[in-house]
Amino acid sequence: MSRRLGPRGEFRALKRFIDELEHRFLAPHLVSPTLGTPSRRETLDVAAYLVLTHGALENFVEGLGLWVLERLEDSWIRRQRATRATASILLYASAPSREIAAGVTVFSNLRTALRDAKSEASKQIAQNNGITPAHLRALFRPLGVDVPEDAVLVASLDLLVSLRHQWAHQYRFGGRVLKSAHDVKKTVADCLDLAERLATGATAARP
Repeated sequence: MSRRLGPRGEFRALKRFIDELEHRFLAPHLVSPTLGTPSRRETLDVAAYLVLTHGALENFVEGLGLWVLERLEDSWIRRQRATRATASILLYASAPSREIAAGVTVFSNLRTALRDAKSEASKQIAQNNGITPAHLRALFRPLGVDVPEDAVLVASLDLLVSLRHQWAHQYRFGGRVLKSAHDVKKTVADCLDLAERLATGATAARP
């Protein structure tokens, strides 16, 4: 398996992709402000942008979580180095048997515990299907990574999730809330700010 890009690399890849989406779907509508209700063409372009951006953010957070998992296990096996991420994932793991087997060293005991905790966390990441603040906390808190709680950024993330849900699941052939290209550009800019802070938090956890 190829090594992941790391938090900064993952964020740069996310930013490049969303810039590409903006150029493809939003740029034609950003030339002049939309007055009144967006046209059908703008509405559909905005919807495509929202759905694809949501998917990109979901892939970003899952990739970031897997990077932390790979690093924290590697840190213990190769350097016997325990970090905040190590302590946090073991805090959320099941308690081991009280019986102390002969011949089992502390190193191998922790290696086994980390392996099991990593396996469980990997399943949670693979089964992840959202990027709401609650999803992010459930995914990253066991990894020792704090999720940003800035009220403005969280509100923008909630809005992105809500708009995407309307187009992907909730209503037949269209969303109930229509936003202009200018509106969603600002919303996604806030979400990117949150993603960058999350990447910084993953680095700070020093897995």
